[in-house]
Amino acid sequence: MDILVSAHSGLRYIALLLLVIAVVNAIGNKTKGEYLKKDKMINLFTMITMHIQLLIGLVLYINFWISKVPAGAAMKMPFRFYTVEHIFMMIIAIALITIGRKKAEKEGLAGFNKHRLIRNFYGLALIIIFFAIPWPFLREGIGAGWF
Repeated sequence: MDILVSAHSGLRYIALLLLVIAVVNAIGNKTKGEYLKKDKMINLFTMITMHIQLLIGLVLYINFWISKVPAGAAMKMPFRFYTVEHIFMMIIAIALITIGRKKAEKEGLAGFNKHRLIRNFYGLALIIIFFAIPWPFLREGIGAGWF
């Protein structure tokens, strides 16, 4: 189980980097109007990485939090953050990424509109994810570290 926790914690940096790259790419290309294969691949790899993170997180959630957290303690800190807030915000953010990419891949949309959709959906997801991650500087006392 420790390997999954390490993988989930380490992969967050790759996922965040890809998400930032996708948002910056969408902002930088909004005036050019072209939606190239490069743009499509950045958005796709970002979405895939986020889905892998979700799957690892769900395995951790099921194997650890549901079986190890006492029933009455689930809504007390630090458990509440992991059992409710973290997973809820992450699922919403990953749903936004998936919906944004699906809308951007629609045929007939101009490149500008595709970049705008990615910027809006991925950007909102980035903000949500930033606050959902148990950063040591944001969440004191919940046992979170940098890795």
